[in-house]
Amino acid sequence: MKLSVLLVISAPVLVSAQQSLWGQCGGIGYSGPQNCVAGAACTTQNAYYAQCVPGSGGGGQTTTAATTPRTTAPVTTTRTGTQPAGTGLDTLIKAKGKKYVGFAADGSGQLNDATLSNILRTEGGSLTPENSMKWESIEPNQGSYNWDTADLLVNFAQTNGKQVRGHTLLWHSQLPQWVKNINNKATLTKVIQDHAAAVAGRYKGKIYAWDVANEVIADGGGMRTSVFSQVFGDWTFLDVAFKAAKAADPNAKLCLNDYNIDYTGGKLTTFIQVVKDLKSRGVPIDCVGTQTHTSVGSSNIGNYKNTLTMLAGTGCEVQITELDIAFPSTSSSSALLNQQSNDYKTIVGACMSTSACTGITVWGVSDKNSWIKGKYPLLWDDNFQKKPAYTGFIAGINS
Repeated sequence: MKLSVLLVISAPVLVSAQQSLWGQCGGIGYSGPQNCVAGAACTTQNAYYAQCVPGSGGGGQTTTAATTPRTTAPVTTTRTGTQPAGTGLDTLIKAKGKKYVGFAADGSGQLNDATLSNILRTEGGSLTPENSMKWESIEPNQGSYNWDTADLLVNFAQTNGKQVRGHTLLWHSQLPQWVKNINNKATLTKVIQDHAAAVAGRYKGKIYAWDVANEVIADGGGMRTSVFSQVFGDWTFLDVAFKAAKAADPNAKLCLNDYNIDYTGGKLTTFIQVVKDLKSRGVPIDCVGTQTHTSVGSSNIGNYKNTLTMLAGTGCEVQITELDIAFPSTSSSSALLNQQSNDYKTIVGACMSTSACTGITVWGVSDKNSWIKGKYPLLWDDNFQKKPAYTGFIAGINS
């Protein structure tokens, strides 16, 4: 696809249109589609962000997740005792030549939970902050920073010998209103540079990789409408963000991250072209991240190896950044658990057989703490017992 095509900013989609699975469908300041495709439900994660997640129907019905909003770490009960000794997913994958298995976590409620934190120590080699480094959380007012929760995670990681994937410096969602109000390119350029300098600079030398920019591609392909694309009028806001991140932390790997690029289509095509264009302009991009929020039994899983190969064609390191595999509903069965195990095996195995794929982050530890409530998407159940999915993950490593 030619760059001139990619530079076109699509007009806002009518509310009657349908949003794809994992796409945004609501929130303060959002004006896009509010109806989800069949098989997905629009679920509120916080005041600024509602997302189409696997569930019944579609048709725009919005539900509220029965959980603490994603901008705040979930509250858990501190447990005593230790997690039964595991094989150590991170140890296993490193023995096969990959760099890490990681988990998303955040806040004292998780990091001080004895059982959950022990799993992070014994099973993972990397941590990603689920919310605490997002712009709205860390710089809600210009030049005023909330470091406490992000510092807690970085300190936990360093104390326990874990890497950190920083997430994220630039995202259209969970973005403070003061940034959304900017309408001048020079002003927005400096704001992006200052934010990257402050955040990436604070954690210089402590972050393995940054999701410098997150979800900049529109569903179906082309440029996502945001304050960044509207003010710049082209993709060069990415040039600013990546160069600023490089200046702030020269040794961190710099990634472009997105969802719904785990299967072929217009969005993946645009994503790959944008990365290649960034590289052709000398923008310092080292890695691409595919979130891989998917569903049990999805027909796209069988083609996952092909999409990783396509992403590897960018010449960048490929990272699976937010892996979870949700049930289609709140009902569970042995058949679904076994299929989920097979799906984890397929996805992990695809990474193992793709030399450019260097690591996998699972988006949480226990179903209890997952942002997709009641759909059992993770490797441990609500009681922190290993599920068949855990065995499937190991089978994928060994495939």
